[in-house]
Amino acid sequence: MPDESEEPDPAREGGPRETTTGGIRRVGLLAGALKMALVLVALWWFSRVVRRVDWPAVWDAVTQLGVLEVVCLLAVVAVRQCLNAGPLAVFVPSLGLRRAVSNDLSANLVATVAPPPGDVVLRIAMVRSWGTPPTEGIAGISLNTVTYYVARFGAPVLGLGLAVVAGQVEPTYAWTALTSGAVSLVVVAALVIASRGERPAARATEWTAVRLRRFSARVDPVEWASRAARFVRQAAHVLRRGWAPAMACQFALVLSEALLLLLSLRFAGMPASAASAVTIVIALLVSYPLTALPFGGVGVLDAAVIAILGLEQGPYEATAVAGLVVFRVCWMLVPLVLGAGTVTWWRRQHAAEAAEVRSATRAG
Repeated sequence: MPDESEEPDPAREGGPRETTTGGIRRVGLLAGALKMALVLVALWWFSRVVRRVDWPAVWDAVTQLGVLEVVCLLAVVAVRQCLNAGPLAVFVPSLGLRRAVSNDLSANLVATVAPPPGDVVLRIAMVRSWGTPPTEGIAGISLNTVTYYVARFGAPVLGLGLAVVAGQVEPTYAWTALTSGAVSLVVVAALVIASRGERPAARATEWTAVRLRRFSARVDPVEWASRAARFVRQAAHVLRRGWAPAMACQFALVLSEALLLLLSLRFAGMPASAASAVTIVIALLVSYPLTALPFGGVGVLDAAVIAILGLEQGPYEATAVAGLVVFRVCWMLVPLVLGAGTVTWWRRQHAAEAAEVRSATRAG
């Protein structure tokens, strides 16, 4: 009979491990291909609008922004970034808002230029370098992401409510609010279950670890179950303590982006007679789930907003595109520039942790 204490033979385990790694790579390639396909569809959709646009007029509208208008837009961007990082500061109090903003900006940059899970690796490395326990940091980062999905898919419900008050209800608003709101409710239900599901999480993790043990003798089901229970316990405690201010930050984030869109359109020359402030806010709220698409739904979200505002093929179509260009610069490019600064600063302060992140990102 074989000796049970015998060390596992690496050569014997090479087949399953190699198969598992190959499967993970295939999944990663499939996800990358799907992401690229979505980007191409988005660009095709938006191209239906941009082919008709008077681009010299768009350029003139963008370049005629005044200094005070630019300062006002950047101030809204600063508020948006603080709100975006607010839940992380709530869930991980030891970070504080300044470090939470740095963490968020840095992860946004890495998520844009590197494949997953590079952004998560960077987030955890930054949190650890600041002396926060990894379990607390991971719990806060996870809850920050999940609560954002509640707001992302709950935004159309808010938009429908605003449309009812303003007397601008459309059937598409109701359908979007119904379907998207259902997703938001599912995420909320999952959060409630997770906050009370320490024992089920431990059992599920142990069941998974037992099967993974076939591929690696180093997997300890008991240890994995214990870690899962500790993580859920930590996350549940943090969630119960901070869910209200975190959700307030998330929905305020969505509203700040609606304000950013409103100002971008107004500064580009869109008059209130062509699109009222309420209509612009409703358009973004109803379309907001499209930000889940690659690169924040660029193209698709923009075309949807123009269509909801009824500006397609109208006299203000070029103005609307100019405003959306300004909006996208503030929404996407400015945070990327700020993220490059925060990553550079952190790498200089914590060279060893930065080297680990680079290695992990290349391996991913």
